[in-house]
Amino acid sequence: MIKPLKRNSLKENALSAVGDFLYEENFPKTPQLKEGILEIINLISDYYEEGERLYPEILIVTDWDYFKSISNREIIVNSTELISSEFSNILKLCAPLAVGNWNIVIEIKDNQLKYGLIDAEIIETSPSLYEQTVGKLGIVQKEYSLAYIRNIGSKTVELIGQLGRLIISLDLIEHNLDENNDIQSICECITLKCLSDLRETINTFINKTLNETFRIGHGNLIAIVDDDEVTIQKLKTKFEDCIYLEKPIDFQEFIKNCEMEKSNGASVNLISHGKILISMFNHDGITILTNTAKVIGYHMFIPKISGDVDVNGGARTRAFQSMINSKCFFACFYKSQDGKSKYWKRDE
Repeated sequence: MIKPLKRNSLKENALSAVGDFLYEENFPKTPQLKEGILEIINLISDYYEEGERLYPEILIVTDWDYFKSISNREIIVNSTELISSEFSNILKLCAPLAVGNWNIVIEIKDNQLKYGLIDAEIIETSPSLYEQTVGKLGIVQKEYSLAYIRNIGSKTVELIGQLGRLIISLDLIEHNLDENNDIQSICECITLKCLSDLRETINTFINKTLNETFRIGHGNLIAIVDDDEVTIQKLKTKFEDCIYLEKPIDFQEFIKNCEMEKSNGASVNLISHGKILISMFNHDGITILTNTAKVIGYHMFIPKISGDVDVNGGARTRAFQSMINSKCFFACFYKSQDGKSKYWKRDE
Protein backbone atom coordinates (compact mmCIF):
# COMPACT_ATOMS: atom_id res chain seq x y z
CA MET A 1 0.00 0.00 0.00
CA ILE A 2 1.36 3.39 -1.01
CA LYS A 3 0.95 5.86 1.84
CA PRO A 4 0.33 9.55 1.16
CA LEU A 5 3.35 11.72 1.84
CA LYS A 6 2.98 15.03 3.63
CA ARG A 7 5.90 17.43 3.66
CA ASN A 8 6.37 20.49 5.84
CA SER A 9 9.63 22.36 5.38
CA LEU A 10 10.84 25.03 7.79
CA LYS A 11 12.73 26.60 4.90
CA GLU A 12 9.66 26.83 2.67
CA ASN A 13 7.56 28.31 5.48
CA ALA A 14 10.26 30.82 6.36
CA LEU A 15 10.80 31.80 2.72
CA SER A 16 7.09 32.40 2.28
CA ALA A 17 6.94 34.51 5.45
CA VAL A 18 9.94 36.59 4.32
CA GLY A 19 8.29 37.11 0.93
CA ASP A 20 5.09 38.35 2.57
CA PHE A 21 7.10 40.71 4.79
CA LEU A 22 9.02 42.18 1.84
CA TYR A 23 5.80 42.67 -0.10
CA GLU A 24 4.19 44.56 2.79
CA GLU A 25 7.31 46.74 3.17
CA ASN A 26 7.24 47.52 -0.58
CA PHE A 27 10.64 46.05 -1.42
CA PRO A 28 11.51 45.15 -5.04
CA LYS A 29 9.83 41.88 -5.95
CA THR A 30 12.92 39.84 -6.76
CA PRO A 31 13.46 36.22 -5.67
CA GLN A 32 17.17 36.95 -5.18
CA LEU A 33 16.38 39.41 -2.37
CA LYS A 34 13.98 37.02 -0.62
CA GLU A 35 16.44 34.13 -0.83
CA GLY A 36 19.36 36.34 0.22
CA ILE A 37 17.55 37.58 3.33
CA LEU A 38 16.63 34.00 4.27
CA GLU A 39 20.33 33.11 3.95
CA ILE A 40 21.23 35.96 6.32
CA ILE A 41 18.56 34.81 8.79
CA ASN A 42 19.83 31.24 8.69
CA LEU A 43 23.45 32.32 9.20
CA ILE A 44 23.02 34.87 12.01
CA SER A 45 20.71 32.58 13.98
CA ASP A 46 23.92 30.91 15.20
CA TYR A 47 26.87 32.70 13.60
CA TYR A 48 30.52 31.86 14.20
CA GLU A 49 33.66 33.20 12.54
CA GLU A 50 37.05 31.66 13.35
CA GLY A 51 35.48 29.89 16.33
CA GLU A 52 34.09 33.11 17.81
CA ARG A 53 30.36 33.68 18.11
CA LEU A 54 29.26 36.94 16.48
CA TYR A 55 26.01 38.90 16.62
CA PRO A 56 25.98 41.17 13.56
CA GLU A 57 22.91 43.34 13.01
CA ILE A 58 21.98 44.14 9.42
CA LEU A 59 19.88 46.93 7.95
CA ILE A 60 18.70 46.56 4.36
CA VAL A 61 17.56 49.77 2.62
CA THR A 62 16.41 50.68 -0.87
CA ASP A 63 18.54 53.83 -0.99
CA TRP A 64 21.68 54.83 0.91
CA ASP A 65 20.35 58.40 0.92
CA TYR A 66 18.09 57.30 3.77
CA PHE A 67 21.03 57.95 6.11
CA LYS A 68 21.27 61.64 5.23
CA SER A 69 18.80 62.30 8.06
CA ILE A 70 20.84 60.29 10.61
CA SER A 71 24.21 61.46 11.93
CA ASN A 72 26.64 58.63 11.31
CA ARG A 73 30.06 57.35 10.37
CA GLU A 74 30.17 55.00 7.41
CA ILE A 75 32.50 52.67 5.54
CA ILE A 76 31.57 51.46 2.04
CA VAL A 77 32.99 47.99 1.41
CA ASN A 78 31.84 47.03 -2.09
CA SER A 79 29.19 47.13 -4.82
CA THR A 80 28.13 44.13 -6.86
CA GLU A 81 25.27 42.52 -8.76
CA LEU A 82 22.16 41.48 -6.80
CA ILE A 83 22.45 37.71 -6.52
CA SER A 84 21.29 35.64 -3.55
CA SER A 85 24.65 33.92 -3.03
CA GLU A 86 26.33 37.31 -2.44
CA PHE A 87 24.55 37.80 0.91
CA SER A 88 26.59 35.12 2.68
CA ASN A 89 29.75 36.74 1.30
CA ILE A 90 28.63 40.10 2.72
CA LEU A 91 28.41 38.50 6.17
CA LYS A 92 31.79 36.84 5.73
CA LEU A 93 33.41 40.18 4.91
CA CYS A 94 31.53 42.47 7.29
CA ALA A 95 30.40 40.47 10.33
CA PRO A 96 33.85 40.48 12.03
CA LEU A 97 33.87 44.29 11.63
CA ALA A 98 30.34 44.83 12.95
CA VAL A 99 31.36 45.21 16.58
CA GLY A 100 30.56 47.87 19.13
CA ASN A 101 28.16 50.33 17.52
CA TRP A 102 28.88 49.30 13.92
CA ASN A 103 26.09 47.72 11.90
CA ILE A 104 26.10 46.12 8.46
CA VAL A 105 24.11 48.06 5.86
CA ILE A 106 23.03 46.67 2.47
CA GLU A 107 21.49 48.87 -0.22
CA ILE A 108 19.22 47.15 -2.77
CA LYS A 109 18.86 49.38 -5.82
CA ASP A 110 18.52 48.77 -9.57
CA ASN A 111 19.45 45.08 -9.25
CA GLN A 112 22.68 46.09 -7.51
CA LEU A 113 24.02 45.54 -4.00
CA LYS A 114 26.06 48.16 -2.18
CA TYR A 115 27.20 47.22 1.30
CA GLY A 116 29.30 48.47 4.16
CA LEU A 117 29.12 49.50 7.80
CA ILE A 118 27.48 52.36 9.65
CA ASP A 119 27.90 53.66 13.20
CA ALA A 120 24.96 55.92 14.06
CA GLU A 121 25.88 56.33 17.74
CA ILE A 122 27.98 59.48 17.64
CA ILE A 123 28.14 59.74 21.43
CA GLU A 124 27.67 57.13 24.18
CA THR A 125 24.13 58.25 24.95
CA SER A 126 22.97 58.23 21.31
CA PRO A 127 20.09 55.86 20.51
CA SER A 128 21.06 52.70 18.62
CA LEU A 129 20.61 52.43 14.86
CA TYR A 130 17.76 50.02 15.59
CA GLU A 131 15.90 52.61 17.68
CA GLN A 132 16.53 55.39 15.15
CA THR A 133 15.26 53.39 12.19
CA VAL A 134 12.64 50.79 13.19
CA GLY A 135 12.40 51.32 16.97
CA LYS A 136 10.48 53.84 19.00
CA LEU A 137 12.33 56.80 17.44
CA GLY A 138 11.90 55.63 13.84
CA ILE A 139 9.76 57.76 11.53
CA VAL A 140 8.01 56.11 8.59
CA GLN A 141 9.45 57.43 5.32
CA LYS A 142 7.36 56.04 2.47
CA GLU A 143 10.00 56.75 -0.17
CA TYR A 144 12.27 54.11 1.42
CA SER A 145 11.90 50.46 2.40
CA LEU A 146 13.74 49.08 5.45
CA ALA A 147 14.41 45.64 6.85
CA TYR A 148 16.39 45.37 10.08
CA ILE A 149 17.66 41.86 10.87
CA ARG A 150 19.09 40.76 14.22
CA ASN A 151 19.45 37.69 16.40
CA ILE A 152 17.17 37.95 19.46
CA GLY A 153 17.68 34.53 21.04
CA SER A 154 18.64 30.93 20.54
CA LYS A 155 18.09 30.16 16.82
CA THR A 156 15.68 33.09 16.67
CA VAL A 157 15.91 36.10 14.35
CA GLU A 158 13.84 39.28 14.18
CA LEU A 159 13.04 40.91 10.85
CA ILE A 160 11.43 44.32 11.33
CA GLY A 161 10.54 47.13 8.96
CA GLN A 162 8.68 50.41 9.05
CA LEU A 163 5.28 48.67 8.97
CA GLY A 164 5.64 45.11 10.23
CA ARG A 165 7.65 42.69 12.34
CA LEU A 166 8.44 39.04 11.72
CA ILE A 167 10.04 36.57 14.14
CA ILE A 168 11.57 33.48 12.58
CA SER A 169 12.44 30.62 14.91
CA LEU A 170 14.65 27.91 13.46
CA ASP A 171 13.97 25.52 16.32
CA LEU A 172 10.75 24.17 17.82
CA ILE A 173 10.94 26.16 21.08
CA GLU A 174 8.21 28.71 21.76
CA HIS A 175 9.74 32.16 22.29
CA ASN A 176 8.47 35.26 24.05
CA LEU A 177 7.53 37.68 21.28
CA ASP A 178 7.03 40.48 23.81
CA GLU A 179 10.65 40.47 24.97
CA ASN A 180 11.29 43.94 23.52
CA ASN A 181 8.39 45.24 25.61
CA ASP A 182 9.77 43.47 28.70
CA ILE A 183 13.17 45.10 28.23
CA GLN A 184 11.63 48.53 27.71
CA SER A 185 9.42 48.04 30.77
CA ILE A 186 12.33 47.19 33.07
CA CYS A 187 14.29 50.17 31.67
CA GLU A 188 11.37 52.43 32.55
CA CYS A 189 11.39 51.04 36.09
CA ILE A 190 15.15 51.64 36.42
CA THR A 191 14.74 55.28 35.34
CA LEU A 192 11.35 56.00 36.93
CA LYS A 193 12.63 58.48 39.53
CA CYS A 194 15.46 59.94 37.46
CA LEU A 195 15.49 63.63 36.60
CA SER A 196 12.84 64.28 33.97
CA ASP A 197 15.21 66.03 31.55
CA LEU A 198 17.66 63.11 31.70
CA ARG A 199 15.22 60.20 31.94
CA GLU A 200 14.97 59.43 28.21
CA THR A 201 18.74 59.60 27.71
CA ILE A 202 19.37 57.31 30.69
CA ASN A 203 16.66 54.95 29.44
CA THR A 204 18.38 54.79 26.04
CA PHE A 205 21.75 53.96 27.60
CA ILE A 206 20.33 51.30 29.94
CA ASN A 207 18.34 49.76 27.07
CA LYS A 208 21.47 49.46 24.91
CA THR A 209 23.42 48.03 27.85
CA LEU A 210 20.75 45.41 28.54
CA ASN A 211 20.57 44.36 24.88
CA GLU A 212 24.35 43.91 24.83
CA THR A 213 24.12 41.96 28.11
CA PHE A 214 21.50 39.56 26.77
CA ARG A 215 23.32 39.12 23.49
CA ILE A 216 26.48 37.75 25.12
CA GLY A 217 25.05 36.31 28.36
CA HIS A 218 23.55 33.00 29.38
CA GLY A 219 20.71 34.06 31.65
CA ASN A 220 20.04 37.00 33.94
CA LEU A 221 18.14 38.15 37.02
CA ILE A 222 17.53 41.85 37.72
CA ALA A 223 15.74 43.41 40.66
CA ILE A 224 14.65 47.04 41.12
CA VAL A 225 14.07 48.71 44.49
CA ASP A 226 12.81 52.11 45.55
CA ASP A 227 15.67 54.52 46.18
CA ASP A 228 15.20 55.25 49.85
CA GLU A 229 17.45 54.38 52.78
CA VAL A 230 14.84 52.47 54.78
CA THR A 231 13.93 50.15 51.88
CA ILE A 232 17.55 49.48 50.99
CA GLN A 233 18.55 48.79 54.61
CA LYS A 234 15.66 46.33 55.01
CA LEU A 235 16.83 44.58 51.85
CA LYS A 236 20.40 44.31 53.15
CA THR A 237 19.17 42.94 56.48
CA LYS A 238 16.86 40.36 54.90
CA PHE A 239 19.16 39.15 52.13
CA GLU A 240 22.76 39.04 53.34
CA ASP A 241 24.01 36.70 50.60
CA CYS A 242 24.89 39.53 48.24
CA ILE A 243 27.77 41.83 47.28
CA TYR A 244 26.45 45.25 48.31
CA LEU A 245 28.53 48.10 46.96
CA GLU A 246 29.94 50.53 49.50
CA LYS A 247 29.32 53.30 46.97
CA PRO A 248 26.52 52.69 44.45
CA ILE A 249 27.31 53.08 40.72
CA ASP A 250 25.24 56.12 39.77
CA PHE A 251 24.47 56.11 36.04
CA GLN A 252 22.29 59.19 36.32
CA GLU A 253 25.32 61.10 37.60
CA PHE A 254 27.62 59.71 34.88
CA ILE A 255 25.17 60.65 32.11
CA LYS A 256 24.54 64.06 33.64
CA ASN A 257 28.29 64.69 33.54
CA CYS A 258 28.46 63.51 29.91
CA GLU A 259 25.67 65.85 28.88
CA MET A 260 27.15 68.83 30.73
CA GLU A 261 30.89 68.43 30.18
CA LYS A 262 30.98 66.90 26.67
CA SER A 263 34.47 65.66 27.60
CA ASN A 264 36.44 62.53 26.79
CA GLY A 265 36.90 61.87 30.49
CA ALA A 266 33.16 61.83 31.17
CA SER A 267 32.56 59.59 28.14
CA VAL A 268 35.26 57.11 29.15
CA ASN A 269 33.86 57.00 32.69
CA LEU A 270 30.37 56.17 31.41
CA ILE A 271 31.64 53.54 28.95
CA SER A 272 33.85 51.78 31.52
CA HIS A 273 31.07 51.60 34.11
CA GLY A 274 28.66 50.37 31.43
CA LYS A 275 31.01 47.44 30.82
CA ILE A 276 31.13 46.75 34.56
CA LEU A 277 27.32 46.71 34.61
CA ILE A 278 27.23 44.17 31.76
CA SER A 279 29.62 41.94 33.71
CA MET A 280 27.46 42.26 36.83
CA PHE A 281 24.30 41.40 34.90
CA ASN A 282 26.02 38.31 33.51
CA HIS A 283 27.40 37.24 36.89
CA ASP A 284 25.66 34.48 38.84
CA GLY A 285 22.80 35.69 41.02
CA ILE A 286 20.66 38.83 41.03
CA THR A 287 21.83 42.35 40.16
CA ILE A 288 20.02 45.08 42.12
CA LEU A 289 19.37 48.62 40.90
CA THR A 290 17.30 51.46 42.27
CA ASN A 291 14.60 53.30 40.35
CA THR A 292 17.10 56.17 40.03
CA ALA A 293 19.52 54.08 37.91
CA LYS A 294 21.99 53.27 40.72
CA VAL A 295 23.55 49.83 41.04
CA ILE A 296 23.61 48.91 44.72
CA GLY A 297 24.53 45.23 44.60
CA TYR A 298 25.11 42.08 42.56
CA HIS A 299 25.69 38.33 43.00
CA MET A 300 22.66 38.11 45.31
CA PHE A 301 21.22 34.70 46.10
CA ILE A 302 17.72 34.46 47.46
CA PRO A 303 16.24 31.50 49.35
CA LYS A 304 13.00 29.85 48.28
CA ILE A 305 10.14 32.08 49.43
CA SER A 306 6.57 30.81 49.15
CA GLY A 307 3.71 33.17 48.57
CA ASP A 308 1.34 34.40 45.89
CA VAL A 309 3.41 32.88 43.08
CA ASP A 310 4.18 29.15 42.89
CA VAL A 311 7.91 28.49 43.23
CA ASN A 312 9.04 25.77 40.83
CA GLY A 313 11.19 25.19 37.75
CA GLY A 314 14.89 25.89 37.28
CA ALA A 315 17.14 27.90 39.59
CA ARG A 316 16.58 31.27 37.88
CA THR A 317 12.84 30.69 37.60
CA ARG A 318 12.61 29.87 41.31
CA ALA A 319 14.68 32.93 42.20
CA PHE A 320 12.44 35.16 40.06
CA GLN A 321 9.32 33.76 41.73
CA SER A 322 10.85 34.15 45.18
CA MET A 323 11.75 37.78 44.45
CA ILE A 324 8.11 38.47 43.70
CA ASN A 325 6.94 36.64 46.83
CA SER A 326 9.43 38.49 49.04
CA LYS A 327 7.57 41.79 48.44
CA CYS A 328 10.94 43.58 48.75
CA PHE A 329 11.23 44.66 45.15
CA PHE A 330 9.57 47.24 42.96
CA ALA A 331 10.13 45.26 39.74
CA CYS A 332 11.93 42.11 38.57
CA PHE A 333 13.23 40.77 35.27
CA TYR A 334 14.33 37.28 34.35
CA LYS A 335 15.96 35.89 31.21
CA SER A 336 16.71 32.22 30.84
CA GLN A 337 19.66 30.64 29.06
CA ASP A 338 17.43 29.63 26.14
CA GLY A 339 16.23 33.22 25.64
CA LYS A 340 12.87 33.28 27.42
CA SER A 341 12.14 36.39 29.49
CA LYS A 342 9.67 37.40 32.19
CA TYR A 343 8.89 40.80 33.69
CA TRP A 344 6.98 41.68 36.85
CA LYS A 345 6.12 45.01 38.44
CA ARG A 346 4.47 45.65 41.80
CA ASP A 347 0.90 46.94 41.64
CA GLU A 348 0.75 50.56 42.68
